[in-house]
Amino acid sequence: MKLILLSLPPSVNQLERMHWAVRRKMRTRFCRELAWAMIEAQVKPPIREPDRMRVQIKVYRPRRFDPDNAMGGLKPLIDAMRDLGLLKNDSPKWIDLSLEQYVDGKNPRTEIEMTALRSKVPRA
Repeated sequence: MKLILLSLPPSVNQLERMHWAVRRKMRTRFCRELAWAMIEAQVKPPIREPDRMRVQIKVYRPRRFDPDNAMGGLKPLIDAMRDLGLLKNDSPKWIDLSLEQYVDGKNPRTEIEMTALRSKVPRA
């Protein structure tokens, strides 16, 4: 399943400086955008898979962030995916997360590709 969002996740630096209410609004915005993307992709929520999920996120923005700065900023997006039932849990036991960044100032977007990993869930 592939979902495309027009919003970009913030950097972890931006996220840490935000008031808690602004972070909550961002998470709500991601939930709304994900819901619309699911409608466009004809995905019916919730799709909670009993299996581990591979989530590949590609972010196209005017400039790249440091890898740790970019990865930490995904938290509101991942939490929104969990809230909508796209993910069972956001722990490493249930999600195999990868992030790629591309420079594209003319068409900024976030692309999310999700596939179920049919292997057993590793024990923590």
